Parts: sequence; C-alpha cells; structure tokens
Amino acid sequence: MRKTKFSKAQSEYKEAKERFEKANEAFQNKLAVVKVLGVVNQEKIEELIEETSLHTALNDLGAAEKLLLEWSHEAIQSEKDYLQNKETIDKMYAFIDRDPDIKAKLIQAAMKIV
Repeated sequence: MRKTKFSKAQSEYKEAKERFEKANEAFQNKLAVVKVLGVVNQEKIEELIEETSLHTALNDLGAAEKLLLEWSHEAIQSEKDYLQNKETIDKMYAFIDRDPDIKAKLIQAAMKIV
C-alpha cells in the first residue's frame, strides 16, 4: 500500500484539523462533566476553552485552511479543467469566506490534489 505524499499546505491542514478535533473532543468531554456537576456559565466555558486550547486550535485550523486554499488555487491553474472553467472556479474561490459549503467542497478537492 503506497502512502500518499501531501504537499506542505495539505500536511499542515491535516495536522491542524487533527489538533482541532482533539481539542474539540477534550472541550466537549470537560463540558459534559461540568454540566453534570453544576451550572454552565460563560466564565466556565471560557475557562474550558482556555484549558483545552480550543481557540488556538480553531485559529490554527483557519490559517491552515487559508493556506491550503491559496495553494490549491495556484496548483490547479495549469490544469485543463481549470482553464476551461476558469471564470466559474475563480468565482468559487472568491466566495469561500461567504459560503461555507463552497469552502468545504474546495477544501475536500484540495486534499485530493497529488
């Protein structure tokens, strides 16, 4: 079985996503305990976010997504499909911050580039 070789942008995104998922899982687990033990308030939630580094992980994931999308847009520019659909594809990239569905699809596609 051949191991997939990722670009730097793909590797960084994959690692950031894994860190975010771990931090989010830790946050959810701690939040569940707090809910059982008492009242959940804003201060406690902020404390849990800090303890689990969830905010940092989310920021890192956002930065990695941005780099991945920039890299993928550059990487596809010599592809035949891109050249035939340049205007449509460029519009999709232009709207990634306004449409989470398009952003998710472009990230998914970017992770498939070899």
